[in-house]
Amino acid sequence: MKTKTTEPKPTKGVVHQYELVVIYPTTENEIGVEKAITEKCKKRALKVESVDKWGTKTLGYEIKKQSRGYYLKLVIEGEAETIKLLEKDLQMDDKMLRFLIIRI
Repeated sequence: MKTKTTEPKPTKGVVHQYELVVIYPTTENEIGVEKAITEKCKKRALKVESVDKWGTKTLGYEIKKQSRGYYLKLVIEGEAETIKLLEKDLQMDDKMLRFLIIRI
């Protein structure tokens, strides 16, 4: 007799915390970058818990012919579905060099 293993299904409406780190070229306005990212989060009904400006740092390797980048870390709160939508929004941003979203 085989036993059936079932994985728990993700429940809708569960809110998690996430860390979002973005890297923009140093040519972009730091205040404008912060405002643009927080607006994208608010557009997707995500709550921005905190914003940590890491500043300008040298990249480990060139990205889009840039050797330095402006780093910004945000702690956001929301549902997994809305995080996926935010990720798609961030992928469409041509000015951004890189981003990373992880669940805390």
